Amino acid sequence: MLLYALSYRGVGIGNFELRAESRGEGWRFWGRPAGFSLARALGFELEMRSETGPDLTTRRFEKRLRSPLVGEILLVATAQEEVRAVRFENGRPAGSYRARVGAVFDDLSLVYHIRVRPRAGELAFLGLYGVVRGRLELVGEEEVRVPAGRFRAQVFRFDRPEAFFELALSPSRLPVRIVLGYGGERVVASLLEVR
Repeated sequence: MLLYALSYRGVGIGNFELRAESRGEGWRFWGRPAGFSLARALGFELEMRSETGPDLTTRRFEKRLRSPLVGEILLVATAQEEVRAVRFENGRPAGSYRARVGAVFDDLSLVYHIRVRPRAGELAFLGLYGVVRGRLELVGEEEVRVPAGRFRAQVFRFDRPEAFFELALSPSRLPVRIVLGYGGERVVASLLEVR
């Protein structure tokens, strides 16, 4: 289990745990709040669940965002021959999409895909409003400071207006910083500890 400190617009919004479990021929990943935080008590929350095949591409994904400003957004997606996704806002259906793609990744499956295959390439990503296609770039190496220490890390980035993903990966393939978002919004997860 990996424990991260989450921040939004430079303000700490609590801790976040990331777990992985082998499941038959695929994997199951969870990202959820850990412990008490004032931000969580005020209504900020991020929770995700991902199920993948053996190639770490998404089979099922759920993402729940909650804030006192916009309420709750829930994305539920399945991916077999095609992606089918439904978005709920404050408990009511607010949109859906379908797309035919060979392989698609989500916020969690992409972390583990890069850990196993750390290289750039074209990909399809599950956004809140549709499948986003683009290139995962290897931006380069940088020194990354997080609460768990200082790391020389390779930085991978998927940057499209509809979806943003960045991962700083240590030489031992530890995800030391994860940045998620879309448009100009970003949530930053900085590694606190490995349990």
